[in-house]
Amino acid sequence: MQQDDLVAAAEIHKDAFIRQRNSYHWLACNLVAYPRILAYIATHDERCIGYCLWTQKSGFRPEVVLELEQIAVSTEFQGKGVGTQLISESLQDVRSILATHGSALKHVLITTRADNSAQRLYAAVLGAKVEAVINNLYSADEVIMVARDLSHIGQEPRSPGVDNPLQS
Repeated sequence: MQQDDLVAAAEIHKDAFIRQRNSYHWLACNLVAYPRILAYIATHDERCIGYCLWTQKSGFRPEVVLELEQIAVSTEFQGKGVGTQLISESLQDVRSILATHGSALKHVLITTRADNSAQRLYAAVLGAKVEAVINNLYSADEVIMVARDLSHIGQEPRSPGVDNPLQS
């Protein structure tokens, strides 16, 4: 994600996270937190159709616990494999960035509402499993998912109909 992508990504954020406010400011703050936060977009016909944020947890460490802090895909492109591709391809890039800093990926952490159907995506793409439930944390119960074996990431085929999907 680059500064020029913020307006389009903020629109996607606003539609996906209706209880959150100040979408542009939220994403702008995250964008300048590199390398702690790594921000990516998916594009179609040179238009931003989704984004994701990866956050290093608990300092810069040799073995990184990485949080998939946020992912959103434009409603027009949901269910077409964009989220799968965005996660797997951006995670490959994150691994490369970590390696240049002498670090390796240990686990991926995800928190999401207990009723969020995206849990199926996180399980399918990352192998994440629910490890805990926190009652009434934000707007409802929140689950903590952890993906511990990530050796399979990057072996998924590209989704049809999405061109040049990943940009950092």
